[in-house]
Amino acid sequence: MRTRISRGLAAALAVSALSLTAACGGGAKEDTKKGGADKPAAGATTSAAPTSEAPATPLTDAQMKAGVLELKDLPSGWKATKRQTGNTVYKAEKAECQPIAALMSGDVDGATKGPSVDFAVGNNASEIAEDVVTFPGTGAADFTKKLTTALDSCPDFAVTADGGKMKMSVKKLTAPQGAEEAHAFEIGLEVAPGITIKPNMVFVRQGTGVLRFLHLADAAGKKDFDGLAKTATEKFAKAAQG
Repeated sequence: MRTRISRGLAAALAVSALSLTAACGGGAKEDTKKGGADKPAAGATTSAAPTSEAPATPLTDAQMKAGVLELKDLPSGWKATKRQTGNTVYKAEKAECQPIAALMSGDVDGATKGPSVDFAVGNNASEIAEDVVTFPGTGAADFTKKLTTALDSCPDFAVTADGGKMKMSVKKLTAPQGAEEAHAFEIGLEVAPGITIKPNMVFVRQGTGVLRFLHLADAAGKKDFDGLAKTATEKFAKAAQG
């Protein structure tokens, strides 16, 4: 996520107020293994009816490819963007908060990396970064459990990255439905004194697969998060079960 944080910071310094027109995104390491129903309460983990037997086989390449967004899935005006190389590793000072920091780093231990896609609308006023990974055995469920604990235990914590220290905060949001497990939350990352970027993230588990969907937008674009997250979650869950 280094490149987008840098771009977001550059944009913030270029104007009198933090516009966040350039966002924070996925940036995963290339070699990392890495409706009609009532909405759940904000911060609740959504879950689907359990299957008769928990899957233990990692997702196939085809399943992971089918699970990421394409331009045809998005409203008009969006464009595909190219992810730049580079990765910043975030290390939480509190061990129990590391699962959240790991998501920002793009490095999920034990996972095998699938596709990564990035999109933007307008003059990068709203951006999406999406990554899919898969785990062997119970790895996905185990990581999700650790993340759930971290989200409950770490509303504010410090992280180190590139030799510096930053403050990070987490605010739970309403998670989309349609997958076995899903979390939605806003991440506040103080990239410089007085400059905080606040992307929204959805973490989705379906079987042995995990989707990480990140959206950062200006004030007007924030309203689109729920719809975009719902689309991403439903597509991933369907592909992972295929």
